[in-house]
Amino acid sequence: MSLKEFGTVREAKDYLAGRIAEEAKREQIPLSEIERKMLYFSETDQTLPGMLEINAEFERDYDNTEYERKIAGLIRHIEARDADDEQENWDTAADKLSEGDNYLSIMLDPSFTSAGETVRPPHDRLKLWLTALGVVFGTFGLMGLINWIFGPRLRAFGGLLSSPRGGGLPGLILLALVVLGWLAGPKVAAATSRLFRKK
Repeated sequence: MSLKEFGTVREAKDYLAGRIAEEAKREQIPLSEIERKMLYFSETDQTLPGMLEINAEFERDYDNTEYERKIAGLIRHIEARDADDEQENWDTAADKLSEGDNYLSIMLDPSFTSAGETVRPPHDRLKLWLTALGVVFGTFGLMGLINWIFGPRLRAFGGLLSSPRGGGLPGLILLALVVLGWLAGPKVAAATSRLFRKK
């Protein structure tokens, strides 16, 4: 099997949807025309003609959860059985699909199981805690380094700000730093967790 190149998201969708339809046929799992076309659904990217009507019919006549479980199950079976070169084609198409906002990407996510649950990788919570601790101690370390290099100047500047004319600015600055750290912490932890998952 030769390796494929996918120049557009549509080419990647054609490949992935074709493989999923073939797997459904192989396993004798019913896959209606509407269900097959929903593999192309996207709220932002170019998709099949008449997708709004297709989506309306799908929402009316089908159960999203059951559909996602069925497609995720077919995907996991394909991935478990593929040879190396075919798996590489599959991964390349999935990577191309991730460039946009596509419904199929939800079910392609390895953390999405055929039971419709999103599972965390092993030790994921530990990695998040270690990342959070790293951010905290890194912040204190950076503050210590800045104090060591610029200590006298900072103290002089702090004395100016803490004077009655300063209006309590040091407290406001500290509060702003704490709020920024609180807001950015989970995002930094999540980003680091994604890096761990890729490795």
